[in-house]
Amino acid sequence: MSAFWFSLLLVLAGCGGGEDPVEDLVADLNRYPEYSLIVEDVREEEGFFPDYFLRFKTLTASGQQVAGRDTVVWEERLSEEYPVSEEVFGQYENYLGMVVAAKTADGRQSGPAQAHPPGYQYVDNPRYGSWDSGGFWQFYGPYMMMSQLMGGWRVNRADYGDYRRTYERGQPYAGPETGGRTPFGTGGTTIEKSRPEFFKRYQQRLGGSRFRERVQTRMGRGGSSWGSGSVRSGK
Repeated sequence: MSAFWFSLLLVLAGCGGGEDPVEDLVADLNRYPEYSLIVEDVREEEGFFPDYFLRFKTLTASGQQVAGRDTVVWEERLSEEYPVSEEVFGQYENYLGMVVAAKTADGRQSGPAQAHPPGYQYVDNPRYGSWDSGGFWQFYGPYMMMSQLMGGWRVNRADYGDYRRTYERGQPYAGPETGGRTPFGTGGTTIEKSRPEFFKRYQQRLGGSRFRERVQTRMGRGGSSWGSGSVRSGK
């Protein structure tokens, strides 16, 4: 191969977004007193040089007065679809349906290294809810949206303790593992229930030897054991 064609291949291989869109999204979201940034879609277009895309859901909260009472008003938005590099894609492909950046009203923030299921940042804070007699967390009315985003999952004290320990270590958390699987994340049971067609394609791809090699390679450079590798659209 000539030097010209080799250089051209290197240029083509580097095409696609190289920046992390989460950084820009967080910079914009910081103007809100509360927010969650959730991975809404992960998509790969196969080809000689595959293309990678990410889409996010932003959930912001602000205090407003309604009928003379202070209340929380939520706004939900979908981001554009961002073309990203394989490296950036690999940082988020395990986290479909999970929060990769958040801020609560008391100023506590988390980032991609501490990815977690929606709503976990509010648990055990009396501002947002309380523990019931059975040891499960119950959100107050303004924050019931978090229960919906959890897909019916209920957080108990043991689960929350596991989350806090991984959070303090600066690690992601996808819920308690049962039978080698977790409820959240790209390969989690909540994705299997809420996006069955996506999950079926994911399982088929996971069975391919080339796909498994790529998953193992990514896990070896910092991916978690519960996540996935490259996947098609989660819609």
